[in-house]
Amino acid sequence: MTEQFRTTRCSLYRDGTVLRLVGDIDLGNWVGVSSRVAAEVGAGVVTLDLTEVHYFGAAGVRVVLTGFGARSSGATLEVRCAPAVFRVMRISGLVGTDGLEVTEYGQQGRAGR
Repeated sequence: MTEQFRTTRCSLYRDGTVLRLVGDIDLGNWVGVSSRVAAEVGAGVVTLDLTEVHYFGAAGVRVVLTGFGARSSGATLEVRCAPAVFRVMRISGLVGTDGLEVTEYGQQGRAGR
């Protein structure tokens, strides 16, 4: 079953253990998005799908870090990224972090890195 939650400029859809975010994550909505991500990760989400996130900066990094902090002890959080999101994650030093699997997905939805 797919569940939808919408904040300003960003929609979140849960499908099993995957939480898909669509739209923009910015200063205007990151707090609400973070709260939802933390709740969903705490309830069993193991993958954040950011392949349809268009705007992602420091506020987006905060959202990922909130989800990372909400994961079960020893669990890995997978983050699927659009190319622009992957660049921000790499610049932020999050690619290669223990417990965080960050992968870039291209236009066709295939893993690139």
